[in-house]
Amino acid sequence: MSHGLGLEKLADPSGEQRGVNKRIGAIAQHLPPYGDRLLDVGCGEGVHTMRIVEGYVRVDAIDTETARLEVFAERLSGTEYEGRVRVHKMSANSLTFDSHTFDRITAFDKIEHLEELEESLSEIHRVLKPGGAFSLTTSNRWFPFETHGVLWGDRHRSALSAPFLPWVRPLHERMSATRSFTTQEMGRLLRGSGLRVRAIDYLMPTFDRGPQSLRTLSDALEDTPLRVFGPAMAVTAVKPKL
Repeated sequence: MSHGLGLEKLADPSGEQRGVNKRIGAIAQHLPPYGDRLLDVGCGEGVHTMRIVEGYVRVDAIDTETARLEVFAERLSGTEYEGRVRVHKMSANSLTFDSHTFDRITAFDKIEHLEELEESLSEIHRVLKPGGAFSLTTSNRWFPFETHGVLWGDRHRSALSAPFLPWVRPLHERMSATRSFTTQEMGRLLRGSGLRVRAIDYLMPTFDRGPQSLRTLSDALEDTPLRVFGPAMAVTAVKPKL
């Protein structure tokens, strides 16, 4: 991949490249990431978007957080991708694109945050081309900790303060600001929006800042049945052809 001018701007500011690589790699195994047009939903500062832009003629990236979009636009400025990537402030439940526009839509760790999820999935279905694919990563309910932290009253505390919270749905809905899903729930949601599930995988923790031994163990567990307890799932669904 040729990065060209402004390589330093395209570095992942989070420092968690292994996690980004794992999410990108998972959806790439489902379907190769290339085509005419790509839409990245919940792009943030563009960390994931910039890893898959190479395979597309044009990329549109949307988010609702102005500050993060400004950072993304600044990182794009002066790079070889500036003319190919367009950044928009836009909600997933009200997309302004024409129907049947995109070959691929991605949403990395986003849909668990969407308040109007079913409406957003309906919009994603609308703007996908027939035969196009929607690939996402999101929280796995069978991971025993809430990865976004826990609400105790009006206080936000560590996930370690409430182990197994995602397994108790009524408590999780009350004590977490985000959703989590089983693969069965995710399948029903996608089918309800008119999409057909093509592939689902589980992702184990990356331990980007942990010791090498933890990373090695986590990677090894991804090839065992214990992967169903990983913190995330990667899913690809396809819009049926007309």
